[in-house]
Amino acid sequence: MAPPRHILELSRKEQREFIDSFDLIISDCDGVVWLLVGWIPGTGEAINALKKAGKGIKFVSNNSFRTDEQYMEKFEHIGAKGINIDDDVVHPVKTMVRYLNKHKPGERVYSLMSLEANETLRKRGIDYESLQIKDHLTAASLVDNLSIDKPVGAVLFDIHLDLSYVELAKAIRHLQNNDDCQLIAGGSDVIMPLAENLNVAGFFDFLEHVKRYTQREATFLGKPSPILGDMFREMFNIQNPERCIFVGDMLVQDIQFGKSCGFQSLLVLSGCLTKEDMWKAPKESQPDYYADSLADFVQLLENIK
Repeated sequence: MAPPRHILELSRKEQREFIDSFDLIISDCDGVVWLLVGWIPGTGEAINALKKAGKGIKFVSNNSFRTDEQYMEKFEHIGAKGINIDDDVVHPVKTMVRYLNKHKPGERVYSLMSLEANETLRKRGIDYESLQIKDHLTAASLVDNLSIDKPVGAVLFDIHLDLSYVELAKAIRHLQNNDDCQLIAGGSDVIMPLAENLNVAGFFDFLEHVKRYTQREATFLGKPSPILGDMFREMFNIQNPERCIFVGDMLVQDIQFGKSCGFQSLLVLSGCLTKEDMWKAPKESQPDYYADSLADFVQLLENIK
């Protein structure tokens, strides 16, 4: 396998061949299009330039703690045009709804997700239970909150910045109480790129806590789940995976995921990884191409005019 090459270090002929090699771009959001807190210069211009060049572009995130309106505010802030929130943006709560409607239609679920994700569940007609406890807990009130009035068909886990011990304990109780209750997880990110030069721990270890005490494996519906890859092929009508390129800032969640789907892969260095991290990675985890940021496409497209 050839080592990764920077897209702006390709010859003009190779840059043209590279652009002509794909019709569809699937791009991660956090660390690629923007930061969790902050912005990456030139990404909106790059998105518009790629669309003008005739490329389809879809966006996928492992974060469901934004509402559709908040996603659109971010796209508008960077100046990206023509984004349809329903057709162009995928995140775990959307794939969860799709999965539940197919495999557990009409069943009540327990949500270990953000208020924003819960609002999406409500809007999509999913009957859910969640705990939003702000009062001081005692042993007695903890017992009360852990009582189960009605079983659920699934426990949904995703990034939840207000996550509490009692919510985790209730999720474990539901799974222990019902053998048919399924543990469904969104993102499996170990690290989250919060802001420039600030990476924080992800929520993966909290999910491991639930798995440890329930002896259940999780059904993952975020990157790098193969189920998500199957959903992409159906949702985006992907007939020729090699004509699609996946853009991300992480090796496992993005690059290995894209490769497992049969896509080309491009790593951007605007998130939590450095060039040194990329070179140290096993060959199978390295991208086909890399760039400093998505904004490099602006220069590349200018080069081949």
